[in-house]
Amino acid sequence: MFRPISDYGIIGNMQSAALVSRDGSIDYCSLPYFDSPTVFAALLDDEKGGLFSLQPDHPFSATREYLPDTNILATTFRSADSHAVLFDFMPVDARDSDNLNDHRLHRCLTVKNGKMKFVLRYAPRPEYATIVPRLSARRHSIALDTGHIPLTLFHSLDDYSISQPDRGTIELRFSLEARQNARFQLAWGNSVIEDTERELRCRLQENIDFWHSWLNSCSGLNCMSDAVWRHSINRSLLILKLLTFQPTGAIAAAATTSLPESPGGERNWDYRFTWIRDASFTLKAFFALGHINEADHFIRWLHTTYSRYGGSSLNIMYSLRGDNNLEEHSLNHLKGYMDSRPVRTGNLAHTQNQWDIYGEVMDSALRLSDYAGKIDEALWPFFVDICNLACRNWRQPDDGIWEVRNGPAHFVYSKVMCWVALDRGIIIAKRFGFDAPVNSWIESRQQIREDILQNGFDSRKNSFVQRYGSTDLDASLLLLPLVNFLPADDPRIQGTIDACMNELMADGFLLRYRSDDGLEGREGGFVLCNFWLIEALALCGRTSEARQVLDTTLEASNDLGIFSEEYDRTTGMMLGNVPQAFSHIGFINAVTALQYSLGSDNISKPRPSLAERLRKLIPLTVTLNETAAPASPPPLPSDPSAELKKQLVRLQGGFFDSRTGQVDYRLMKRSPEFMRYRRLAAQLKHTDLGFLDSDNAKKAFWINIYNILIIDGVIEFDIEHSVLEIANFFQRITYAIDGMHFSPDDIEHGILRRNRPHPALPLKPFRSDDPRRQLMVESFDPRIHFALVCASSSCPPIEFYDHRQIDRQLDIAARSFINRNGLELQKERLQLRLSRIFLWYGDDFGGTTADVVRYAASFADSETARWISRHLDDLHVSYLPYNWNLNSALG
Repeated sequence: MFRPISDYGIIGNMQSAALVSRDGSIDYCSLPYFDSPTVFAALLDDEKGGLFSLQPDHPFSATREYLPDTNILATTFRSADSHAVLFDFMPVDARDSDNLNDHRLHRCLTVKNGKMKFVLRYAPRPEYATIVPRLSARRHSIALDTGHIPLTLFHSLDDYSISQPDRGTIELRFSLEARQNARFQLAWGNSVIEDTERELRCRLQENIDFWHSWLNSCSGLNCMSDAVWRHSINRSLLILKLLTFQPTGAIAAAATTSLPESPGGERNWDYRFTWIRDASFTLKAFFALGHINEADHFIRWLHTTYSRYGGSSLNIMYSLRGDNNLEEHSLNHLKGYMDSRPVRTGNLAHTQNQWDIYGEVMDSALRLSDYAGKIDEALWPFFVDICNLACRNWRQPDDGIWEVRNGPAHFVYSKVMCWVALDRGIIIAKRFGFDAPVNSWIESRQQIREDILQNGFDSRKNSFVQRYGSTDLDASLLLLPLVNFLPADDPRIQGTIDACMNELMADGFLLRYRSDDGLEGREGGFVLCNFWLIEALALCGRTSEARQVLDTTLEASNDLGIFSEEYDRTTGMMLGNVPQAFSHIGFINAVTALQYSLGSDNISKPRPSLAERLRKLIPLTVTLNETAAPASPPPLPSDPSAELKKQLVRLQGGFFDSRTGQVDYRLMKRSPEFMRYRRLAAQLKHTDLGFLDSDNAKKAFWINIYNILIIDGVIEFDIEHSVLEIANFFQRITYAIDGMHFSPDDIEHGILRRNRPHPALPLKPFRSDDPRRQLMVESFDPRIHFALVCASSSCPPIEFYDHRQIDRQLDIAARSFINRNGLELQKERLQLRLSRIFLWYGDDFGGTTADVVRYAASFADSETARWISRHLDDLHVSYLPYNWNLNSALG
C-alpha cells in the first residue's frame, strides 16, 4: 500500500538521503549518493521496492517532528501505557565535515516510559530492486552475501528473536523498558563497516551541534531575524543544505526519481541532478539569508562545469559531479508510485535546447560580482561565449523552460532570458573593463526587446503570452519584472500578473500553463509558480495579495515544512519529486521579497546627531583597530591582510542588498560579524612586518591593507554619498600595525609611491627619521594607482592581491581601469579623455602628456592602442570628471 507523499520526512548527510514515513518506515534511499541506485524503494513499488521499518509491534499512534533547527527526525510512538522516541539521521562528521566516505544511517530508539515491543523489518533491494539479496545474520549485524554491495545493518540488541518471512527479508523482534535504548546503523562501504564493528554509538548530540552551528553561521541583512516565517525559512535552508552534494557543491533538484506529477500518469522524471537555470535563484536565496559559504561552493561547481565544457556545448543540466551524459532509461520492472509508469533514471531533457539558460548563467555571474566584488578574469571568455550564443540563437525556437516534448517554439521567456544574458554581460563588461563586443551586444539587446514587445505581447489580453503566435499564458512570464525586463509598475507587467492569476489559477495554485506540451495526463498546481507570483506581487507593492497567496501556498507543505514540486488542493495531495529544491528556493526568495516590501514603507534613515555631524567635520585622527583583541585570539598567518580581506568580502556579500544595489554599511556596523572583524583587525597591532622581504610582498600587503582600511573608514563614519563628507578622510583614519600607525595617505604616498608628495601638498609624508621609511618599496610601480580603492565610483574594483601573482594581478587591474572608465576615445574628433588620475599623478606615468598617453594606451585593447600610437601627435587630450560618489559595492 502506497502512503501519501506528505507522509514522508527526509534525512540526509549532503551525499545521500532517505525518506522516512510517519510511522517509521524508510521507503526510499539511494546509497552511497543521491543519484546512486536505490537500496530501498517501496515508494516506487510497494511490493518489490524494499524497505527498512522500525515500529511498535502492537497498536500505536505516531507523531513526528524535526529536532529544532536540525535535519534530525524524531518520531514519537505512543501506546496505551508507554511511549518511545526514534531519532533518524544520517550523520555528518562534526569534526570533519569534509569526510566524504562516511555513509551511514542512524536509528536511535529510546523508551521514555512503560514497556514496548518492537519489530524491525529489513528488506534491502539494491540496484533499483533488481537484486533480492541473500542476508547473513550474525549476533549484532546483518550483511548482504552479494559481495559487490558493501551494505551491513548493525544493531545493539542482545535479547531479540529473528525470523526470515521472505527471501531477502529479516525481522527482529525485541522489547525495551523505560530508559532503555537500542541503536541501529546502516553502513555502506568496507571501511565504514569496519569502523562500525568497533564502535556502535548514537552520535546524536554531535549532529545536533553540527546543524545548529551551520544554521547560525550566516551573516547579513536577513540572518536570524525575528520574522514571522523564520521557522519555515530555516527548514527550507536546512533542506537546501541537505540536498547540497558536498563533494562538489552542486545542489540536487530533488532527492527522488519518478514521483508523479499526476498519479497513474507518465509525467514521472528523475530530478537527482543539477539544472543550470537554478544557479541564479539558488545564489539569490543563499546570499539573501547570509549563507555565503554555500553560495561560494555552488559557484565553484558552476566554474568547474563551465571550464570543463565551455559555452557552445553547455547543457541545461548535469550530474552532481558535472557529467553531461544523463541518458534516460525506464525501469519497467517497477510499477511506480500509485501505478505511475514508467519509473525513470536519467533525463532526456538534457539534450534539449533551452535558450533561457544563457540568461540564468549571466544573471548568476552578475550576482556574484555584486556580492563578491569581482569576476574571475579566467571565466570571462566563457561568459563572452554565452552572450554571443544568446546573440546567435535568440531568433531560433527552443524547447522552453518547462522542457516540453512537442517543441521547439518561440517561447517568450526564453527570448527574455537572452535579453537578460546580454544585459548582464554589458553591465559586467563595463563594470570591470573586460574586453567584449559591447556595442554589438547593446544592439542585439535592443533588437530582442523590440521583438518581444512586438510579437510576445497580446494587447487584447494586456499580457505577455507563452509563445509567439499564441494567446496562451505561462507562469514563467511572472519572472519578467524580477529580471528587470520591464519595471514592476509597467501596465504590461501588471496586466500579465492579473492575466496569470485569472487564467492559470486553479483552486489557489497556479498551473505552469494550460497549453498542450506533448505529454498525456494532467498536473497539479506548481508550487514554485505560486512563489514567483508572491515575489512579483511584493515587488509591485501588492503586499496584501502576496500575503494571501503565501498563506494558501503554505498549505502545500506537510507538517514538517517540506514542499514537493506540485500540489493538488482538491485532494490535498503533494505531487512530484520531494523535497523539491526549487520550491524551497522559491519560498525563501518570495518571503524575503515580501518581508522587504512590508518593511520598506517603514524604513527611514535616522538623522545624524550633532555630535556625529561634528565628528565628520573636525579632523581628529581615528585608529580603527583599537578594539581589544580577544584574550586567546586565533593565530593569524604571517600576512594577516589575506584573512582580513576574506572577512570583509564576506561581510559585504552578506550585507549587499540586491534590491537597492547597495551594501548596507549601517546595518553591517551593528552586526556581531563586524565586531569579529574589528577584533581580528586589532591583532594587526602585534603583527611583525619583518616578513615583508620583497617588493612584491610589500605591494601586495599594503594594497590590501589600504583597501580594507578605506572600507572600514566608510563604515566607521556612516558615509552615505562620498568620502568628501569627511574632513581629511585619507589622513584621519589609521590602522595600528607593528607599533606604528598608517593612514591611507601614509600607505599610498609614503610606502607605495616611495615618499612622494601628495599632488595637493608639497611635503613628503615621511621625515628622514620616520621608522616607516624602512617599509617603502624599493622601486615605484605606477600600476598601484589602478589597485587602490578610494571608495568612489571612479576607483578600481576591489581585488585581493597575492605576492605570488601580483604582477599579473596589477596588469589585470590596469586593463580593467583603462577599459572601464580610464580612457575615452572619439576618433572622428581626435579627442582623448583620460581619468584625472593621469592628471594628478602625471609624473608617476612619465611626466609629459605624450608619456602619460602612451602609458595609458599600453593597457587598452590592441586596436585602440595602435590607433592612439598612429595619431599621438594630433590628439587633443583632456581629463574626465572624477566621480567621488560612494561605490555601492566598492567594486
